[in-house]
Amino acid sequence: MKNEKKIIVYGLGRLFKRARRYLESKFEIVGYSDSENIIMDGKMILPENINNYDYDYICVTSMKYFSEIKDKLISLLGEENENKIIGLYDALGDFRNDEIRERWVIDHIIDIPAGKILLDAGAGEQRYKLYCKHLEYIAQDFGKYVPNEIKTGLQSNSWDYSELNIKCDITQMPLENESIDVVLCTEVFEHIKEPILALKEFARILKEGGRLILTAPFCCLTHMAPYFYYSGFSEFWYKEHWKSYGFEIIEFTRYGDYFKWLLQELFRVEEMAKRYCSYELNEKEIDAIVSCMEVMAGLSDKDMGSNELLCFGNMIVAEKR
Repeated sequence: MKNEKKIIVYGLGRLFKRARRYLESKFEIVGYSDSENIIMDGKMILPENINNYDYDYICVTSMKYFSEIKDKLISLLGEENENKIIGLYDALGDFRNDEIRERWVIDHIIDIPAGKILLDAGAGEQRYKLYCKHLEYIAQDFGKYVPNEIKTGLQSNSWDYSELNIKCDITQMPLENESIDVVLCTEVFEHIKEPILALKEFARILKEGGRLILTAPFCCLTHMAPYFYYSGFSEFWYKEHWKSYGFEIIEFTRYGDYFKWLLQELFRVEEMAKRYCSYELNEKEIDAIVSCMEVMAGLSDKDMGSNELLCFGNMIVAEKR
């Protein structure tokens, strides 16, 4: 299964641990590198010494900080090596999820005129507050989630509500009628018992012409339990309910497709086998999964609309009429 391409793996954090055996199955690993001085199988390479080795690619395992790490490596190793720096998506297939959604949300926040009042509904740890400096930012959340309170599904390791402005139920917020210019609500609706009531509350507090910027999954795994009530929402759910509360959908974007979703879950198989089967996949089984991932990546490149069947989620802008 292993091809002749040689890689140096850069970054030994959480995603490296998940991807390690897949990378070992697909590539010859020359060595490992990291900004931290971590010893790894006797093959640790200092970043400044990378060009002393024979390699085809440097695979950066961090998805969140890929661009920053790539820029640092280019400055260290020279611009002639730019095309040799790849990410996990280049190595294993493109199953981007959070990154696409986050970029979409940030772009829409940046486009909001300065001075507008933005309510971040279900803000959690306020991951988008940084991009709202030109706005009057209000963070709301119910503030009850405790990581690993129960062990069901996927859980966050930590969660900090200390910076919230308002702690209350999202369906009953202490805000005046028509007092908010923009409501931002990202990946929250699956955690609300009655999301239609949240939509009704958004309609109450938004000014005429105000906007709702919302993302929610189409299909997702159990997470942040016990506050998990829906695995996703379809295009038809939005069309059925939003008009009833005076919202006109002016942008509706699906992200991901059937094949990317399968790619994502294939990448998760080793972790799930350990957790739910107490089983360590062998080399032959890892090779088989990598082969399937390559097939899914190739089909996604040819895809012509499978996102109507299955996708990661939907990104929506609606206006209160």
